[in-house]
Amino acid sequence: MSAIFRYAAYGLAIESNRPLPGLAPPRPQPHSIAIEFAGDMPHVEGEPFFANGFEKCWHRPNGEWVIRYDDARDGSAWALTIDEERIAVGWTREGFLDDAAPVLQGPGLAAALHRRGVPVLHGAVIAIDGGAVLLIGAPGAGKSTTAAAFVRHGFRLMSDDVAPLRMSPAGILAESGYPRLRLFAEPARAAGWSDLPRLFADDILGDKRFVELDEQFCPDALPLAGIYFLRGRETSLTRPRVEPLEPRAATAMLMQNIYCVRFLDAARKGGMLRRAARVVSEVPVRAVTAADDLSTLPDLVDSIATDARGVAR
Repeated sequence: MSAIFRYAAYGLAIESNRPLPGLAPPRPQPHSIAIEFAGDMPHVEGEPFFANGFEKCWHRPNGEWVIRYDDARDGSAWALTIDEERIAVGWTREGFLDDAAPVLQGPGLAAALHRRGVPVLHGAVIAIDGGAVLLIGAPGAGKSTTAAAFVRHGFRLMSDDVAPLRMSPAGILAESGYPRLRLFAEPARAAGWSDLPRLFADDILGDKRFVELDEQFCPDALPLAGIYFLRGRETSLTRPRVEPLEPRAATAMLMQNIYCVRFLDAARKGGMLRRAARVVSEVPVRAVTAADDLSTLPDLVDSIATDARGVAR
């Protein structure tokens, strides 16, 4: 009988028949999922629902999703078959297993959550005074750099990159992820880290690095206290500008920042729109414009934290 490895992430109790480095230790969670490294590649027919060359996604008639990654260099492939209770992992090249954990931590588990109707946003979540603050950013706005600055200033990271929300009658909770902060080399150096380990062993998956966190990781789900959308930086600013977003603009912003939106059909996008409208009706949403100067990062952290503490009262 093979060993079972247990973890927790995104409100899921996870059981796997292979170790998944980087995930958080097990703890009580509202839902569960099994990850089975089966080895066999799934057979898929017809045109994929989504394809970009390297990644393809099929929505099978039986409700399963199949996400496949093809390596044009040698013709190898790996795939995730996702249903209500499990993710089955198949591969044609053993080298894929070196990168299985970070792929599962991102698109794999996010797709499983989307299938269950959980709203999943693309952002970093920081714990501030018993509440959760979600950082969302336009490309190049410095989301990873800002999240790293929060950690460097003593705040605890809840989740990086993948931000699922738990919608309950009592309110909206941000789920905790895993104790790693993912960064490209330049933001890492800006935050004071150098020579960080690579996230992916295979160059085809990119050159992100990671910081392993301990006491600066918050493993608990917390009430969502605020959402901060990082706009493009402005060279003329000397202090960050934090402004409220009106509900319609805030809802559109959330829809533009769905994690793995490429996997969603029209019905799931419609469900996400309804949930986004509820979020902005219950949670303050701010637009943040920062100075284009890394030396002002402490001011940016202070401005967001001060605003979040104010709206939480």
